[in-house]
Amino acid sequence: MKILHFSDIHTGGHFNSLKSLFDKRIIGTINYRLRRKKHVLWDRLDRAIEIIKNEKPDVVINTGDITSVSEPSEFLEAQNRLEPLVKEDSFLFLNVPGNHDYYTNNKLHFADRNTTYSYLNRAAFELEELPLKIETEAATFILVDESRPNKGSLSSGIISNEAIDKIEKWTSFKQDKPYILVGHYPLKDKLGNPLAQRRHLENSEPLVSLLENGKINVTLCGHIHAPFIRKENSGALEVCAGSLTIGGKLNKLELNESTGEFTHSWIDLN
Repeated sequence: MKILHFSDIHTGGHFNSLKSLFDKRIIGTINYRLRRKKHVLWDRLDRAIEIIKNEKPDVVINTGDITSVSEPSEFLEAQNRLEPLVKEDSFLFLNVPGNHDYYTNNKLHFADRNTTYSYLNRAAFELEELPLKIETEAATFILVDESRPNKGSLSSGIISNEAIDKIEKWTSFKQDKPYILVGHYPLKDKLGNPLAQRRHLENSEPLVSLLENGKINVTLCGHIHAPFIRKENSGALEVCAGSLTIGGKLNKLELNESTGEFTHSWIDLN
């Protein structure tokens, strides 16, 4: 089985309403225009889409932050940019949201988020169904929504106790194929340390334990824009794809179904 994984494309820099001048969106949009935008290179996404088609993967995964401040025009732009992957039906396409996709507590933006992700997931499921277990012949994918609105410069997420209970129940059954957790937030940083509190995943300790004990075999994530891969003593892997449009990396993960071993490599888009 071949998996190609990317994250954090970050469309953005749009003002769509006067209300955006009076909440967190003004901070995020200014930050995008003055600092982040010059590093976002869309030809990297274009190249990634062509590589994905040529690589003929079994599964393609996007771990969120398709927008910068959750404006409707950002969701529309992201949908248009990712449309070639939606229409290419030779692989399973799985998408989970990031914190920038739930930037403020705005009902209209929340609805746009859900509509866009339903489109990206080919209407196979809705975000409200997460956590969701998706079975393939080679692996079991567990999809989670860890996003929530934050104040100021905070970019932390949360996973609910209900979600934890489901994941612990699912992974309590030993099986011949691996469990792959698909979420936005890394469980640890590249050195194996907890993330800074302002950008960490709240209530993640049970997931950390599952990864450390090898009950979850792989965690795929984004959020941190510099890509990294890390191995636990159990042999379990955590792969942060970084930002595709900023860092220029595509995560390639191949599973030997006979041995159950994963082989990882980066595809450089720079």
